Amino acid sequence: MADATPVPPVPSLARAREQKISELSQHFANDDLSLDELERRIERVYRAGNVLELDEITADLRSTSQAASAQVQAGRASSRSIAPISGPAQSRMLAIMGETKRVGRWQVPRQLDILAIMSDTVLDLTQAAVGPGITDIHVRAVWTACKIVVPPEMRVINEMHAIMASVTSKAHEMDPPGSQGSGGPVIRLTGTALMAEVKVVVRKRERARDDDDEDDD
Repeated sequence: MADATPVPPVPSLARAREQKISELSQHFANDDLSLDELERRIERVYRAGNVLELDEITADLRSTSQAASAQVQAGRASSRSIAPISGPAQSRMLAIMGETKRVGRWQVPRQLDILAIMSDTVLDLTQAAVGPGITDIHVRAVWTACKIVVPPEMRVINEMHAIMASVTSKAHEMDPPGSQGSGGPVIRLTGTALMAEVKVVVRKRERARDDDDEDDD
């Protein structure tokens, strides 16, 4: 009797989910997906009952990814000849099952969108370049620890929603009574935390430190 044709191993559903989330993250980084669409498709990943259902989640993206990638590369090539006059007006950070940290001297856009899922995210603004007026930081945190570190003179308006989560801020929302207002940058924090911890801490010392150091109140 002839031997049966070997059947290729089927990847476990958990491993296939991880690979699909990684694929979706790459599409998001390439601007193939909006933030809302990324979240909807990640929800479908966790609802999928088999590998075939997972494949359907990105079937429409694979046919257009090459054309979109070519357009992005062409745009990048043309932009190299134009010197930027300021930082970006809008940007985003993505952390899925990983760790993301922004520390040191960096330009904070006027609007920053953060999507963190099962990750550790640190946003340190103590040495960052933040423009005057209100800077919007929109956070969507799911099963995540997210820490935002600010200098003592920076006000933070906390408008986040918490669902089975903890959202705390040690920064002042208003200037002290009787003051004329500092006129410095103000952070407006919006978004939703789901089964996550989001905290704003104030770093009183000016010298740079590791994020593992204890933060001042």
